[in-house]
Amino acid sequence: MMWIKDVVSILYPELLVLLALILSVFLSTSKNKSLIWLTSTILLLSGLVHIIKTQIPLLEPVQVLGGMFIADNLSILFRTLILFSSILLILGSIKYTEGFVHKSEFMIILLSAILGAMLLSGANDMISLFVALETMGLSAIMLVGYSKYDKRSNEASLKYLLNSASASAIFLFGLSLLYGLCGSTHFYEIKFKLLQSFLNGTVNISIISVMLVLIIGGIAFKLGGAPLHMWSPDVYEGAPTPATAFLSTISKAAAFVISIRILFNLFDFAAYSWKPIIIVISILSMLIGNFVALSQAINKASIKRLMAYSSIAQIGYILIGLALCKPETISASIFYMVIYSIMNMGAFLCIMAFGNEANSDNISDYAGLAKKRPLLAFAFAVCLFNLAGLPIPPAGFIAKFLLFKASFDAGNMGIILGSIALATTALSVYYYSYVAKVMIVDEPSQAVSEMDTNKDSLGKSKELNLAIAIAVTSVFLLAIVSNPILKYSAKTAQKLSSLEHIVTYKK
Repeated sequence: MMWIKDVVSILYPELLVLLALILSVFLSTSKNKSLIWLTSTILLLSGLVHIIKTQIPLLEPVQVLGGMFIADNLSILFRTLILFSSILLILGSIKYTEGFVHKSEFMIILLSAILGAMLLSGANDMISLFVALETMGLSAIMLVGYSKYDKRSNEASLKYLLNSASASAIFLFGLSLLYGLCGSTHFYEIKFKLLQSFLNGTVNISIISVMLVLIIGGIAFKLGGAPLHMWSPDVYEGAPTPATAFLSTISKAAAFVISIRILFNLFDFAAYSWKPIIIVISILSMLIGNFVALSQAINKASIKRLMAYSSIAQIGYILIGLALCKPETISASIFYMVIYSIMNMGAFLCIMAFGNEANSDNISDYAGLAKKRPLLAFAFAVCLFNLAGLPIPPAGFIAKFLLFKASFDAGNMGIILGSIALATTALSVYYYSYVAKVMIVDEPSQAVSEMDTNKDSLGKSKELNLAIAIAVTSVFLLAIVSNPILKYSAKTAQKLSSLEHIVTYKK
C-alpha cells in the first residue's frame, strides 16, 4: 500500500487537475456552469500549495508508477510554474469565453491541456512522455480552433494540426529508433544501454546523430524555434487569445523540460553531436524572431503576430544555455524560462483585456490607451519592458543579465552567442518600447475612444483584472526575491547529469 501513498503524494497536483476536469464535464451539463471556473481555480490553487509545501523541500528525486514519472528539482519547479500560470489563464479566460456558444467545453479542453503539460514535465519514460505530449498537443489544437465561426481560427487550427502531426511523427520516429537500439522505454535504462553500446562500438555516432536530428526536430516545433517556427505567427494570430497564451507560456515551459531531460539525461555523452544543432536553432531564432518582430511593429500589424515573433526570439535566448552545455548556462536558462513565462502570461492577459473591451488586436488601435485605461497601459508596459530586458522593474533585466554573463564566461562560442543575443536584444528594446510609446504618447485611436460604448465588446472583467494584478505584482516580487529561484535553478542544473562525459567521450 506504500506505493499508492507515494503515487497520491507525488501526483496529488495532477490528480486535482484531473478532478477539476471531471467536475467540469459534469457541471457543463448542469445549471451550475458558472461554478466550473470557481472549482477549477480552487483545485489548481490547492495543488499549487501542496507542491510548494511538500515537494519543493524534497532532497532526492522520487519515482512513481514504475519510474514512468519523476519528481525531481526540474519537474517540481516547472509543475509549480505551470500551475501558477494556469490559474492566471483560467481567471483571464472567464470573460473571453462568454463570446462562445459552448463556453463550458473550452474549460474542459484547457484543463486537459494543463494536465498534459504537467505530466510531460515529470515524464521519465518514452511512453509517458509521448502520451503526455499528445494529450497536451491535441488539446492545444482544439483550443486553437475553438472559435469555429471565425475563419482565422479555423485556418490556424488546421495549420497547427498538420504541422503538429508532422512534428509528432518525426519525434516518434526518433524515439522508435532509440527503442530499437536499447530495447527499453525507461530513461535511466536507455541511458545505461546507449552509453554501453556506444563505448563498445556497437552503436556509432552516425546513428545517434540521426536520432538526435529527429528528436530535436520534434521538440523544436513545440518550442517554436527557427526554422521550425513557420506555424507560430498564423496560429498565434488566428487562435483565441487564451489559446495563444497557453501556447506561448505553458506549452513552451513543458517542451523546455523535455528538451533538458532528453539532451542531458540521455545524450549528455554525445553533446558534441547535438550542440551544433541547438546553436543553429538558437542563432536563427534570435535573428529571424527579432528582425521580423521589428517589421511587425513598424507596420503596426497584429499585436499577437508581433508576440509570436518575439516568442521565437525569446526561445533563441533560452536555448543559449543548453547550447553551451555548462551548469551555469543551464541554470541561467532555467531561471530565464521561469521569469519569461510569468512576464509573457502577464502580457497576454493585457492583450486579452484590451481585446475584450476594444474588440481589436491591431497595434495601431492601442494608441492612447494610457489616457483611457491607465492601469491597463501601465501593466502592459511593465510586461513589455521586462520582456525587452529593461530594469522597469529589474526581473527581466536580471534574467537576461545572468544569461548573457554566463554565456560570455563560457568560452569563444559563448562570446559569439552572447554577442548575437546582445545585438538582437537592442532590436527587441525598440519594438517592445514602440508598443509602449503608442499606448502612452499617441492620441487615442477610434477603438480606444469607443471602449465604453462599443456594443460588440465583451466589457471589463474583475477576474481578468485580478489575474493581471497578480502577474504584474509577481514581476515586481521576482525582482526582489529572485535569489531563492536562482539557487533552485542552480541546484537543478547541477543534478541534471554528470557533464564530464561531454569531453571524455569525445576523445
